[in-house]
Amino acid sequence: MLALIRSLVAPLLSLVLLIAASGLFNTYVSVRLEMGGYDPEVIGFVTSALYGGILIGSLRIDRWITQVGHIRAFVVFASASSALVLAQSFWINPWYWAILRFFGGICMAGIFIAIESWLLIQSTSKTRGAILSLYLGVFYGALTLGQFLFNLADMDGYLPFGITAFLCILSILPITVKKITEPVIGHSTPLKLAQLFQLSPLGFGGGIISGMVLAVIYGLVPAYAKEMGLSTTQIGNLMAVIIFGELSLQWPLGRWADSGKRRRILSLVSFLSAFFSLSIALVDHHSLTFLLLLAWCFGGFSFTLYPLSMAYTCEKVEDHQILAATGGFVLSYGIGAIAGPLLAPLAMDLFGNPGLFYFLSGISLLLGLLGLVKTAESPIAPD
Repeated sequence: MLALIRSLVAPLLSLVLLIAASGLFNTYVSVRLEMGGYDPEVIGFVTSALYGGILIGSLRIDRWITQVGHIRAFVVFASASSALVLAQSFWINPWYWAILRFFGGICMAGIFIAIESWLLIQSTSKTRGAILSLYLGVFYGALTLGQFLFNLADMDGYLPFGITAFLCILSILPITVKKITEPVIGHSTPLKLAQLFQLSPLGFGGGIISGMVLAVIYGLVPAYAKEMGLSTTQIGNLMAVIIFGELSLQWPLGRWADSGKRRRILSLVSFLSAFFSLSIALVDHHSLTFLLLLAWCFGGFSFTLYPLSMAYTCEKVEDHQILAATGGFVLSYGIGAIAGPLLAPLAMDLFGNPGLFYFLSGISLLLGLLGLVKTAESPIAPD
């Protein structure tokens, strides 16, 4: 395990730099649009554009990565992300931003598929949960760093754009400054979306629900917090605490899932995510300390839905299908990530600002209930 982790240091370091940039910029986009007086529906639309790009990009990018390799693919997508961020600084307009965020989403799909398939190909079924936990721990640690960078950035100036673009370019260095061994892809078998669903309805559903949950957190929670009267620093701290909650639970839950009963663990985590989301909706926000405590618990469980669902899905496919399965799972995530920011504002219209967390609670509960329903799945993974 230690040798495997050492071999993954370079791509994980590249990931840290790029995701720190993404964490800063995702929060900035939401808050900057809210400062401009745009409604939650408009902010949700711009957020959904990013995930629309992720969805479209995940359709065929795995085949292109097979041809060019993981390193070259990462370099192309990181460079393009930097250019798109700089282009976004020219004009503060939601429609213009939505177009650029769409193409940024295509780049993010390529980055996710390249890095995640890199890790999955290098790992085995007995280490997959632990490696994905490490990956997501690094991922969300970088997002936490991005939230603290958000606290340092001037919301009215060009600094957030410059920091984001610089970190995107810097992320290329770890995997290019010295020769490293990238995964040997060999023969990769295509996997249609319907086939992935048939292999694992729960894993596919987990991809959709986790996409909805995470997109709403990134896209609408900062605007929600600002509407509730939190300062810019408090918003950054709230987002950092939510993401830091994931860091504390990712590894133990991943290791526990590797021991078996992955389906039951996924269902339990979904129910706990629903409980703490509902608690945030009902809590008195004048007690910031209690709010942050609930946010830590909510983040700890809601952010683990993605890796648990992915690991469960990968148990259902053969090794030569992992790259295609990764693309399919990112596609399911993209479907949810588009739908979430569009549906959540409807709940806010019905129930006010707390409706955002009523929505998150409801969809997490739905995934937990799906985990209790036995479906005809491949018998590869134990239930």
